[in-house]
Amino acid sequence: MAIQGKYVRISLLLSLALISCVANGADHLAPRRLLTNLCTFDVTNHGVKAGAGNCKQNAVALTKVWVQACQSVAPAKVLIPPGTFEMSPVLLEGPCKNPIIFEIQEELSMDKAHVSGHPVNSIKFCKVTNTVLSGFTSLNPPAFHMHVVGSTNFTAHSLTITAPDDSPNTDGMHISTSCNVKVLNSKIGTGDDCVSVGQGNTDVTISGIQCGPGHGISVGSLGKYKDEKNVNKVLVTDCKFIGTDNGARIKTWLNSPNLKATGITFQNLVMDMVKNPIVINQEYGSKSPVPSNVLLSDIHFRNITGTSISDAAVSVVCSKKFPCCVDMANIDLVYKGTEKLDKKFECANAKLTFAGKQNPAPCPCRR
Repeated sequence: MAIQGKYVRISLLLSLALISCVANGADHLAPRRLLTNLCTFDVTNHGVKAGAGNCKQNAVALTKVWVQACQSVAPAKVLIPPGTFEMSPVLLEGPCKNPIIFEIQEELSMDKAHVSGHPVNSIKFCKVTNTVLSGFTSLNPPAFHMHVVGSTNFTAHSLTITAPDDSPNTDGMHISTSCNVKVLNSKIGTGDDCVSVGQGNTDVTISGIQCGPGHGISVGSLGKYKDEKNVNKVLVTDCKFIGTDNGARIKTWLNSPNLKATGITFQNLVMDMVKNPIVINQEYGSKSPVPSNVLLSDIHFRNITGTSISDAAVSVVCSKKFPCCVDMANIDLVYKGTEKLDKKFECANAKLTFAGKQNPAPCPCRR
């Protein structure tokens, strides 16, 4: 993959491919302090070379530079200056003595990394605190563009994330077991979810995203593994979906462990020729006859407008064991498909409340 950006600031760590856990972070509310009295480590002064054929050498050199920066007695900057640098996967880990800025001024090209034949996440932020990622471009990775896991107070904004619409498992950003995560004002087009909110998260805000192509913005899938944790307070707001397979989606596995997902709101969304604009699917991922044990509650879809290219603009299929409670307000989705089909509102095992306009018109839920 290529990682580009005229100025990329990550208050903690940019780790490429196989990442462990990282340093104590800087307070993202105090960037001026970070930019003064910095000890700068220009990687080209420490053995990193531009051009082809230097992948392994550059990975070793960059790791050594990181160790020096990590042990710096003053806040540090690891600088990759203009040029194209090839790099094998590296592990950059903490804890570090002081905050670190990792700045890429042009392009860093990564070898595709695999574990047991499967591609790994291209960039993974693990157990980071008070992190800001901005002005970042990710192109054509082998798997997830980014994975945020076990982290607190993580903000990403002004991102450009791109992969072909037929590239599987290239989620723009996957978030799991994290608290207070914000993904803001970014353009994401992939072959999978633009943003996916997995298990164990609390207080996630996704706002100002242009999503497409891709599978939309999803909570889930939840309940595939037995040790998963609850999800609480997810807000998806002020986003636009262009030509995506799905728009606002929640998905949970059949025969799942007992979980709760509560306080999930999708609001102020625009759908532009989206196949399935609103989806709750609690029959995801297997053929098991055992219903999903994920309890969905306090779920809201509000102020969602635009166009759909399928007749099923709204599909709410909840668990037979735990019917979900869903509030729907001001939904106006116009069918623009090529076939002459009646618009459908699909509903099963749900307790729905309505306010304002409802297009397509609701129908009784089956059980």
